[in-house]
Amino acid sequence: MNNARQGFSGRQTRRIVELGAQCVGMTWVAVACGLLAAMLGLAGCGGHPGEGPPPKKRVVILGFDGVDPDFVEKWAQDLPHIRKLMSDGSFRRLRTTVPPASCTAWSSFATGLNPGGHGIFDFIYRDPKTYLPDRTGAVSHPPKYLWGLFLRERETFTTTMTGTPFWKAVDEAGQRSVILRVPCVYPLISAKHGHLQGGFGVPDVRGTEGTFHFYTTALSPAEAADPKLGGRVVAIEKAAEIRSFIEGPVDPLSKDGKRLRAEVTFRPRGKDSVEVEVGGRTHTIEIGRWGPWFRVDFKVTPFSTIHGMARFRLISVEPELEIYLSPVNHDPADPAIAVTEPFDYARELYEAVGDYKTVGWNHETWGLNEERIDEAAFLEDVFDTMRKTEEITFHEFDTRPAELFVSVFVEPDRTSHMMYRLFDKRHPLYDAKLAERFGDSIRQTYLRMDEIIGKMMSRLGPEDTLFVVSDHGFHSYRRGFNVNTWLIQEGYMTLKTGKKWTDKKFLLDVDWSRTKAYALGVGGIYLNIRGREAQGIVEPGEPARALAREIARKLEQVVDPETGERAIKHVYIAADTWHGPRLPEAQDLQIGFAEGYRVSSATPLGGAPKGLFEDNLKKWSGDHAASVTQETDGIFLCNRKIEEQEVSILDLAPTALHLLGVGIPAELEGKVLHVSAGS
Repeated sequence: MNNARQGFSGRQTRRIVELGAQCVGMTWVAVACGLLAAMLGLAGCGGHPGEGPPPKKRVVILGFDGVDPDFVEKWAQDLPHIRKLMSDGSFRRLRTTVPPASCTAWSSFATGLNPGGHGIFDFIYRDPKTYLPDRTGAVSHPPKYLWGLFLRERETFTTTMTGTPFWKAVDEAGQRSVILRVPCVYPLISAKHGHLQGGFGVPDVRGTEGTFHFYTTALSPAEAADPKLGGRVVAIEKAAEIRSFIEGPVDPLSKDGKRLRAEVTFRPRGKDSVEVEVGGRTHTIEIGRWGPWFRVDFKVTPFSTIHGMARFRLISVEPELEIYLSPVNHDPADPAIAVTEPFDYARELYEAVGDYKTVGWNHETWGLNEERIDEAAFLEDVFDTMRKTEEITFHEFDTRPAELFVSVFVEPDRTSHMMYRLFDKRHPLYDAKLAERFGDSIRQTYLRMDEIIGKMMSRLGPEDTLFVVSDHGFHSYRRGFNVNTWLIQEGYMTLKTGKKWTDKKFLLDVDWSRTKAYALGVGGIYLNIRGREAQGIVEPGEPARALAREIARKLEQVVDPETGERAIKHVYIAADTWHGPRLPEAQDLQIGFAEGYRVSSATPLGGAPKGLFEDNLKKWSGDHAASVTQETDGIFLCNRKIEEQEVSILDLAPTALHLLGVGIPAELEGKVLHVSAGS
């Protein structure tokens, strides 16, 4: 499929003007070269090397986020290609990181370092000077404009991760690579011989992981005052023509942080359809179906526009009009940020396969969790997205020669997060009727995974090595544990009010002069250490270590009175668990929960609600991020025999480099697996 636009559209003209503005300070020859390149659709005055001859041998890594080895074994008879790898090659449980969170594990996969080396201990980190949480990963640096009119520098990103993805060593050795959607390694490294597509970590146009819009004529005052996780709820009124807005990025030229908006118009057409108009394009959407991709443009100046892409789903027309809008992706044909490396690779992919999502968290988990869409809508999107990722994967594998090829699919993880309640009959949200329709959805992602593996196996040559990996397994999330509430009850935290709980988040009620420990993130506990925290009272050194051991012992004895089960299998102490230059930033303790348990939804942002335990009544019903690592293995499959019985996620980087004949950087921590020559 080729969607290349012909001629010069207004958008292309603006791109040429913007490129010219970016060339201020260059010679006129360079400016002319840049403008000519833009007009001809080239990458610029420079360029990337040609594709070259086919590789003599390849290392191919297919990643499938969240695939559990127990499920692989349970469903093996329905997974013929995996079964063949098990019998003819190798199958191992892959030892993952502490904690077994995706961001932590994929960072270790990429860098070959434990979290103490790369610094990604959780999705959330805290500033010890303010006690406030923030996201790990990519940090945005706003774009720069010339005279407030012309884009001079695009928005850029740096990362809180240290260490270098192992494909950089492949690139420096002069070998080619294709790296598709590896999570949590954004921004992408520069690569002379590589092509990279960003995964989890690439923001939507709002700069978030993925914010949906929900338009409704039935917005109550309470809903209007209660912002939903991951969503923007917009009140509309019934009319023949309804004008509203799509809220986009923060205006980079605004001093008050206001967001740019694009207009949207809804025109109901009968009882089951609505005509939608965005940016002059009109399409009729019907109940129960995802609409086409709309271009959504946010004008910054007359000469600079941020281009997005999103799609609508009509939920209902009567008695209330309800319309869902997916997160607005950066337009792959014309992104405002680098969603690929090289930059123009995004457009190359678009011209090859058509529209595809660029946002890293590319599934509608928040919409389902907030009950703005139903299971059918969620799963339709899951499998649509998986098919597009598959299309990109095999287009690139078939047409772009590379010694190292990596492609990651995240659908098993997202489906397990949202649908575990229909698989686990003990879950408080188990629904027998829904389970009849959707209870097999996790297994269906495994069947699709097996088909993709089979397609790749059929393309391999005799010298090629295939790894199939997942970063972690999965567990049911039935009950939440309020960690800060427990700390209060045990005397390790004191509130200013003197109460044993609070409805405030972000630790706002905490009396730091009488608090020894606090919880933030998914299972992390920090000690309030003097000289490290702004108002620390715990003496560093042995007093802090003794306190950590004491808290760990007590937590491991916690019993859920509702079930009689111990909620926590093990508590990891930082100094005994991680090592490396980033260790001082780690949580002092990391909880490893037993099957069925996780921190409550209030804990990651510093909440301390009433009561120690609560039923998980959200559709986000499966988890892994704070589970005990020893029971949350991922998978490792290889088309060749390996000698080792134990395989760690840290072993993959040095083994891939060794197979390619590339020198292994000294800082990599894993071992080189002994892989047989015969497949």
